[in-house]
Amino acid sequence: MARIVGFLILAISTQAMAKFDVDPHQCQVIFDNFPYCMDFLIGSNDWPSSQCCQRVYDFNALAEHGMGPRAICECIEIIIRTIPMKLRADRISDLPVRCNTHLSFPISEYMDCSSIN
Repeated sequence: MARIVGFLILAISTQAMAKFDVDPHQCQVIFDNFPYCMDFLIGSNDWPSSQCCQRVYDFNALAEHGMGPRAICECIEIIIRTIPMKLRADRISDLPVRCNTHLSFPISEYMDCSSIN
């Protein structure tokens, strides 16, 4: 499932990039790794996998010491706004809690990264 979702994210997200002020190459690491959380986010699994939680932890580290929180937020916002699957809003907001991580960027069904510096 992660590979199929990854392909969908890549195909759709390249079109959506024009609407955001983010480098497409910069988002590639997010596009490649976000699909590990899809089973939890669409409601197929009750808990995120250990692979998903590792990716969430890695995204947070990239936000704090690499790409910055706004870039990470915008990459995830592109995914959430463009994938054809319906994500459960409660699962999106529960992801950091269930992975025992406090994120340095917002994540929700209605993400707006414009206020992040």
